[in-house]
Amino acid sequence: MTYRGPTILEALADPNLLGCLPTFHDLSGWRRWLVFLGAMYGLPLDAEGVEIFRQHTGRSSYAPPPGGWPEVVCIVGRQAGKSRIASTVAAYEAAIVGGTPGEFALVIAQDHRGAMRTLLRYAREPFEAVPLLREEIAGETADSLMLTTGITIASYPCRPQAVRGLRARFAAVDELAFFVSSEGRAVDLEMLRAVRPALATTRGRLLILSSPYGQSGALWDLHRRHFGRDDSPVLVWQASAADMNPTLPADYLERMREEDPEAYQSEVLGEFRAGLASLFDSEALDRVVMPGRRELGRVDDVHYQAFVDPSGGRSDAFTLAIGHLESRRAIVDAVRAWPAPCNPTAAVAEAKLALQAYGVGTVTGDRFAGEWPREAFRSHGISYLVAEQPKSDLYLELLAAVNSERVELLDLPPLLRELRGLERRRGSSGRDRVDHRPGSHDDVANAVAGLVVRLVGRPEVNLADYGWFC
Repeated sequence: MTYRGPTILEALADPNLLGCLPTFHDLSGWRRWLVFLGAMYGLPLDAEGVEIFRQHTGRSSYAPPPGGWPEVVCIVGRQAGKSRIASTVAAYEAAIVGGTPGEFALVIAQDHRGAMRTLLRYAREPFEAVPLLREEIAGETADSLMLTTGITIASYPCRPQAVRGLRARFAAVDELAFFVSSEGRAVDLEMLRAVRPALATTRGRLLILSSPYGQSGALWDLHRRHFGRDDSPVLVWQASAADMNPTLPADYLERMREEDPEAYQSEVLGEFRAGLASLFDSEALDRVVMPGRRELGRVDDVHYQAFVDPSGGRSDAFTLAIGHLESRRAIVDAVRAWPAPCNPTAAVAEAKLALQAYGVGTVTGDRFAGEWPREAFRSHGISYLVAEQPKSDLYLELLAAVNSERVELLDLPPLLRELRGLERRRGSSGRDRVDHRPGSHDDVANAVAGLVVRLVGRPEVNLADYGWFC
């Protein structure tokens, strides 16, 4: 049955519908979002709108399929209004377009708290502010809003199994490029594989909105395959945050550009970062993890070694890894971590007990805090050696050990989450750099990497072990 109610643009302009929201009282600052929404639904665009469409889609002309594109991807910098748009469309689809009882309008974010705090809160607002829509509420929970039509607006985290079995008339996926599981695995592709079938029988629309990140993953693949292609069934829109939100302060944009040019490229300009990829292949990492092995006890006549990643205890964890070499393979036997905030002096004392349990009298670590680690361990009868290689080099050598299966890792979620979160960047000098994603940590991973390199030494390197940068 053909829908004949108000269009999304009419609903936003109507003070008795979505236009009732204070956010949309003045639509002048939403010009490019209005063009985006009009294009998504295949609505007529004026000459200026067509030019905006061509600019942000890379297409030569505006020729939407009837009813618009069933799958739309919006790649745009942060603070551009993505979450507000996603939730508003969800409310429009559920309450104004409608559907069949039992169907869902889904809003999906990286974690459940984020989905409820932002996406679902935005989606609730029209029902709280608009008298006509308030009458449509049949019930609600912390993570859902049930309408009298039988349609439910629901928020979900990026857990693919959570949406399997649902029938959805609309799904909004927010920040797809950053979808990872609690174990640190990328779940962006699996999430799309779970959502698309939920929309198949309803012919529902999928809206993907995200800031870009590296040139890998599901979002990058969508951009690579569909951006700028006139014949593509998927519409990809790419813009800077300032393009979509002209109210962003100029001093904020300039500060971002000066202080963090790399983040500015993706989080403001909406461009993918070149030369950035996950360090480890997920399957290669899985092959060297010993399932269910949390720790190995001491064995007589085995020579154990250790590596420590010391910390001042304020923001980073103090970590220790102990292992041995067996048939030219590095075996990680034990890992200890003292999460921040912690007392570094107490951590050293407890580390001494762990080292004694494995008969280790010398530990290797980095140059953290000058002489302090040496003095702290020496006071407990433990010698402290300074690692020659910087952290980034340790990770690259760990990568070679993983790819050649010369290491056995413990099945510890914090360790595996940190390893899966490591990223490799092309360095301007030709040397690659490895570090954790912004906002995450790699303290346990660093201790394990240092241990493995100490155990296997620095043999001649097969460049093929180092992956695609070589």
